[in-house]
Amino acid sequence: MSKSIDVVIPSFRLDEQYLLPILQLIKPAGFEVNFYLIADNPNVQLTPRLLAESERDDVHIIVNQQNIGFSATRNKGIDAGFGHWILLLDDDVTPKNDLLIAYSNAISLTNDALGFVGVTYFPQVINAVTKALKINGVSTHFQLALHEPEMYWSATANIMLNRKLLASRRFLLELKKSTEDMELLFRNAFENNLQKYIAVPSAVVNHPWWDNGKMQTKRMFRYGAGAAEAARLYPLKLYTFYDFTNTTETLLLLALAAIPGAFLKLPVAIFLAAIIAQVLAEYLTNYYKAFKVGKTLDPVVALQMMWHKNVMEAGKLTLVLLNLHFIDFSKRIDGSFRKQNPQPYRLNRWKIIKLILFVIIFAITLYTCA
Repeated sequence: MSKSIDVVIPSFRLDEQYLLPILQLIKPAGFEVNFYLIADNPNVQLTPRLLAESERDDVHIIVNQQNIGFSATRNKGIDAGFGHWILLLDDDVTPKNDLLIAYSNAISLTNDALGFVGVTYFPQVINAVTKALKINGVSTHFQLALHEPEMYWSATANIMLNRKLLASRRFLLELKKSTEDMELLFRNAFENNLQKYIAVPSAVVNHPWWDNGKMQTKRMFRYGAGAAEAARLYPLKLYTFYDFTNTTETLLLLALAAIPGAFLKLPVAIFLAAIIAQVLAEYLTNYYKAFKVGKTLDPVVALQMMWHKNVMEAGKLTLVLLNLHFIDFSKRIDGSFRKQNPQPYRLNRWKIIKLILFVIIFAITLYTCA
């Protein structure tokens, strides 16, 4: 039976308030556990308490001679160990002290699993930004193990992998913006006959709000750009589809259409009405979603939802345009990975509501401007 676990923590900050609870986790009986803390910061200075922990035989602190990035640092930690199981943890999570016991119990039940997914909790919402992140599913994605018994991928904040089944697969170094977790984990599942990772709801860590609850413009833009990068890679590209244009893409098309429109002497009011209708329809749809899903009528929450959503979409579009991958315009990844070549141009209630609002607002605006 596989009885050894490597805990891999990549870190730039080496903040002891998070790292010490990880290094002091309760070890499950009968399991050999080793900790690999990879410092991606050549100038780092270990605190006295971390320095003391590093004297333990089971704690291995490796300092990169130069900053090599998230993916390469995780790979270095994976390759440094020999354990049958690899537990990947972010350096800003606080685990329950029985985290390893929860995973060891899962291993005892399913020793040949591809891996296991734990639960990463965020705090209660503290402002409009965090409320918007929760409604949009950005933070709740980390708790999928509470609702799905199996899945093809999850965030790497708290996930365990079977080293034997992972084989030589590693995080791709070229994915520097985001989505490196989705890419590796699904590629690993795909190469293992589409085996899924098993949820372990009792394997719990807590994660703070990013930047203490500030707007996540850079993060959302990076998520979008990373998704555009990953969509071109095998096997993820097998699960891509063309969709109706989102607000960012539609506004770009309207701007481009206005150029020949000017030569054809089409009324400027048509394009202005369409732009106004698109933006208002987007906001009102988010406002309705804030009420329906988040049970709030706060207009600022809806504005934050709209901002984060469209910044992410702008990240996708920007990468497509900069790389001249025009064939990827309005292409998406079906993150459920249920089947290859998913149906294109699918509707849902939010798209339908947005379309109806657009038509109504466009007609009213055009009539008003006439």
